[in-house]
Amino acid sequence: MTRQRVAFVSHVGYDTYSHPDGSPFLNADEFDITLLARPCDIARVAPGEVSRCIPVEIDDRVEFTASLSELVGDAGFDWVVATHERMLLAAARLRDTLGIGGMGTERTLLLRDKVAMKRHFSARGIRVPEFMEISEPIQAAELLEKFGQIVIKPVAGAGSVDVHIVRDHDELIALQRQRLTGFDRYEAEEFITGRQFHIDSVVSNGVAVAVSVSEYLDSHEHFPLGGQIRSHTLDGGPDLELLQEFNSAVLRCIPWFSGTGHLEAFLDDHGRPVFCELAGRPGGAGVKAAFQHRHGISLLLASVLPQVGRDVPHDGTPAPMDRSATGWSMIYPPSLGRWRAYDTLPRADWLLELTTPYRPGDVVRPSTQSVDAVAIATVCGSDSREVVDRLAEVKSGISVSITPE
Repeated sequence: MTRQRVAFVSHVGYDTYSHPDGSPFLNADEFDITLLARPCDIARVAPGEVSRCIPVEIDDRVEFTASLSELVGDAGFDWVVATHERMLLAAARLRDTLGIGGMGTERTLLLRDKVAMKRHFSARGIRVPEFMEISEPIQAAELLEKFGQIVIKPVAGAGSVDVHIVRDHDELIALQRQRLTGFDRYEAEEFITGRQFHIDSVVSNGVAVAVSVSEYLDSHEHFPLGGQIRSHTLDGGPDLELLQEFNSAVLRCIPWFSGTGHLEAFLDDHGRPVFCELAGRPGGAGVKAAFQHRHGISLLLASVLPQVGRDVPHDGTPAPMDRSATGWSMIYPPSLGRWRAYDTLPRADWLLELTTPYRPGDVVRPSTQSVDAVAIATVCGSDSREVVDRLAEVKSGISVSITPE
């Protein structure tokens, strides 16, 4: 049997793309894998896992996008796979260059470019914030005057990087003097007052076959020392039903899409749903662990399979009712300096996952993106109240040592 040739662009070690029993998502008997990844992740590849490795400067946004086609060269591929938000558009352009199947640039832009996606969904009856593309903050002065508060963020941003909430003209002028230098394109949009949610789905041809609706409990534009960003799944009720229907309406606007959807949405002060943005990849933080627990389905697997022409996984093993609610927290360092140790860490059967990224000797700098956390915890419980209580218990159960510098 001829194996299908896959260019697999990864931001993590290849062993991440495995079932609980350790077997790979893409069986080596069926797929010939060329892995494009950081040199440190390539070094971890076990013999026989992949056929070929190509080092890629993934962390250099400009270099990565420009070099991908050159690195692949004239190698022939049947599929290109990428699961990280920053890599989706580069993977789509590579598909177009190679003339192979999968989502091309035009459709991927609708799940990556915040201006293109708002135009697309607004034209199909989805309520979006009033917005405009800008090259410098002062261009949003009229929008600020109209709404009294706006958000300025990169068109192709991720992880809450370089997001600015502007509350008055003085703040706009200060941002103008500071200048926007991290990305080449920005947008300004009205600030929606109300509650913010993320809706995570496994999607088959524009239809959600499994979905979780979660509410953010904290602002996720700032990452203060000792602070946190929390989320929990909604209990049953009108808000859950309304947001599930809103998610369905959004997905009906992209009937060609199969994979993993991560929709950010609001309920405004009048309880009406408003679109924020939609990503065609698994959510970050504790989303994947929580979804796996609730639905018995891997969001990462659901992202990979459609990119190699396979159906998304439909059936899983749902969590028992007394453990069906989930939540997660990104917990930020209490101080800056040189990392020494995690002194204490919590343990409990309801603690689904605890990620502790710091190592002795690491420099603890101010967090500039949401994932710059000292710990990411995912928990389960019988309802949202129990989940929130358990998140607090986890945070209080973590103590660390950091030496000031």
